[in-house]
Amino acid sequence: MSSPDEDPDFSDVQAGASSVDTTPGRTYTVVKGDSLSKIAKALLGDAQKWRAIYEANKDTIKNPDLIHPGQLLKIPAS
Repeated sequence: MSSPDEDPDFSDVQAGASSVDTTPGRTYTVVKGDSLSKIAKALLGDAQKWRAIYEANKDTIKNPDLIHPGQLLKIPAS
């Protein structure tokens, strides 16, 4: 047991992985073959959440059916 003046030792703690990153400010770069529903399924777990991605990117997406490789999208928290 450590004394109150010592820093806790986290050297044995291992990081876990999550299937969905909910970090605010997360982005995704579109690759060939992507669609908003495909991205929503992969990153938010539900293809129907494509509209949330569209709403978060209305400033850069004029038509939700037309996204382009290299385009940087903001991904909302799921």
